[in-house]
Amino acid sequence: MRTRGELLQKIDDDLIWRRRELSDFRAAVQGAGPNPARRSSLIRAGVALLYAHWEGFVKRCGTYYLQFVNNQGKKASELQPNFIAIKFRSQLTELSKSHKASSCAELVEFFSSKLDDRLRIPHKGIVDTQSNLSSAVLREIIWALGLDMSPYETKSHLIDSSLVDRRNHIAHGDELDIDINDYLELHDEVMVLIDTFRNQLQNAAATNAFLK
Repeated sequence: MRTRGELLQKIDDDLIWRRRELSDFRAAVQGAGPNPARRSSLIRAGVALLYAHWEGFVKRCGTYYLQFVNNQGKKASELQPNFIAIKFRSQLTELSKSHKASSCAELVEFFSSKLDDRLRIPHKGIVDTQSNLSSAVLREIIWALGLDMSPYETKSHLIDSSLVDRRNHIAHGDELDIDINDYLELHDEVMVLIDTFRNQLQNAAATNAFLK
């Protein structure tokens, strides 16, 4: 995935099937008929599906973006600092636990002589949703990708309470009563979140936002 066009296509392809499946499930809920038990079961499944597609889209397309940035072949000195942090995340974690000066050797060498070398950015496991994509986890992912968190600031309660907490209750087999209007509103809000994330990734690629 070397060109912007390839990245945009990958992101759009991933969104298309998710949007179709969520739309079909929404229609199924609306057409559930007068049986309240059937409708309630469909709504519960629909909430779990909304969360799954939100988490899946962020994880997969965020990883696509990292692959794209890595394939641009840029020097470390040309990239935003979040990508250097990704590169050395494991070393930084170890440094925080170590009292040995020798533990700093790789970082010292990098900043003293390798800033003009190509930075190879890892992508596997970097967009870590922790199977629980709360607003706090999202914030870390947004920072790692060099994006802007502000569009999600007013959505924190929605993400944490309306989506993640409900999904967790459903996944743990707890009884949870959600009426159809709440479900339809949640569907629309999740689609806004997904579209926002997609637009951020596509705009970052189009504007070279990963560069200093």
